[in-house]
Amino acid sequence: MRIATAVLSFRKSFGKYGRNGFAALALASAAAIPALADIEAPIKWACIGNSITAGPSATDAYSAKLQNLLGPAFLVENDGVSGRTLLKKGDFSYWTLGRLTNVFAFQPDIISIKLGTNDSKPVNWDTHKGEFEGDLLALIDTLSAMKSHPKIFLVLPCPAFVDQTGSAGIRGTVIKNEIMPIIKKVAAARNLNIIDAYTPLLPFQSLFADGVHPNAVGHDSLASIFYRTFLSKATRIACVGNSITDYAFGTPGTVKKDSYPMRLNMLFGRDYFVQNDGVSGAYMTRNSLSPYYKTSRFPDIFKLKPNLVTIKLGTNDSRPQYWNKNVYMADYRWMLDTLATLNPKPKVVLLLPCPSFKRNGEYQFQNINDSIIVNFTIPAIKQIAAERGLTVIDLHTPMEAHGDLVPDGVHPNAEGQDSLAHIIFRVLNAPTAVSGPIAPKTAAYPEITLAHGILTVTVPAAGAAGAGAAGAGAAGAETAPIVARLYDISGRQASETTLKSGQAGTLSLAGYPPGRYFLTVRMPGGMAVKVLSVEPGAP
Repeated sequence: MRIATAVLSFRKSFGKYGRNGFAALALASAAAIPALADIEAPIKWACIGNSITAGPSATDAYSAKLQNLLGPAFLVENDGVSGRTLLKKGDFSYWTLGRLTNVFAFQPDIISIKLGTNDSKPVNWDTHKGEFEGDLLALIDTLSAMKSHPKIFLVLPCPAFVDQTGSAGIRGTVIKNEIMPIIKKVAAARNLNIIDAYTPLLPFQSLFADGVHPNAVGHDSLASIFYRTFLSKATRIACVGNSITDYAFGTPGTVKKDSYPMRLNMLFGRDYFVQNDGVSGAYMTRNSLSPYYKTSRFPDIFKLKPNLVTIKLGTNDSRPQYWNKNVYMADYRWMLDTLATLNPKPKVVLLLPCPSFKRNGEYQFQNINDSIIVNFTIPAIKQIAAERGLTVIDLHTPMEAHGDLVPDGVHPNAEGQDSLAHIIFRVLNAPTAVSGPIAPKTAAYPEITLAHGILTVTVPAAGAAGAGAAGAGAAGAETAPIVARLYDISGRQASETTLKSGQAGTLSLAGYPPGRYFLTVRMPGGMAVKVLSVEPGAP
């Protein structure tokens, strides 16, 4: 039996071993374990509400328009039901006549609660207004207790431009003067974000034909309000690139949700928004056939005001008839200088181009040349990164042995895009590479040991403290799952185990070929990432 040496490198600035600590351990090598592709899931958003949320139609409702704004990394569900109240004892209470069963089945990552308009009716408010605060708190606790531990937004109701008469009349003054202050009070008490659907729509009574329900244009505005509020609270990432980023040349039947920016968004989760700013055929050089800075996506970056920008340009520039190292580097520096004018100034990460593979002995797509990429483009990017003190993520080396993931020689298929997302994600999660909000923090770092080919991962009891906080207020609420996963360098998942707070879980490395692997431990407080190098030893 051959013995291999495993080096476990710790890539966090805290924990038992410290940032630069490592342990040399032995493992036994046996038959290889097949690698499985990891499939990410969209970030799910449930819109709880009444007839305003239900909308004038399925396509005109603000939830459908919010879906379009957020893009394919998100999945928005309309859980609005006409006439419903937040009050448990309301005439048509959401508690008993709403879609709570559907919401729990959906297991959303984000929930927006837009109730209160129907509560303003005399039949509801005049009798039960003293119960509104308690019922809102109870709904928050009930939703927080679900397995997904959703992030909750409280929505200030749209303005009602009427004070209707009769026991079932909606009253705008009650919404403004009594209901909204309670929603604000509860949001402050529970440290929840507010989406203000009231103030921005006050000047637009013309969008409310009956004084209560916004028309299709009003729902456009509502979707924009929800979207802008979410973006203001999210870590925003712009992915600059060409057709590989845009995923314009995917395998047949694939869609934009398979692009690495969208997969990256799914990996980062609900507190992030990743914008796909890839443009097919784009060049870095400004005097080229299609310079990136002249595309419609370039100004979109400035509208987003990203916290971080990743740049992956150079594949099209590598064609022999267009390559000019000095021009390429000068224009790369110009783009970096231009992005630096953003306020606040974003962090910038440079991505090395993916490899280009020959098909039938020829480079594809007008001779996109991997020799130029390797010998000139990549050194140029590394030189610029060294000059500017920027992080570089290598997409070339991990993919060199995976021509099977690049069927046309240039554009990775869905599995290849997923691999790119994992490679980028692992680097961005390492605080030594990118500081600040890009690296989620964990409450307590897991203890990881390796002996006799077995990885043992133990999450301290303190590591699950965040789970209780996420579901605060609900007795017996389930804690979020703690999952350890092992990936190979290309981003393919090899194995995983589910852990419990204070208990150990194991992953066998028997049969793993030599190379670098990545162990990720997702906990309620964030993501821990370890690098594992399996090196061949003497027989």
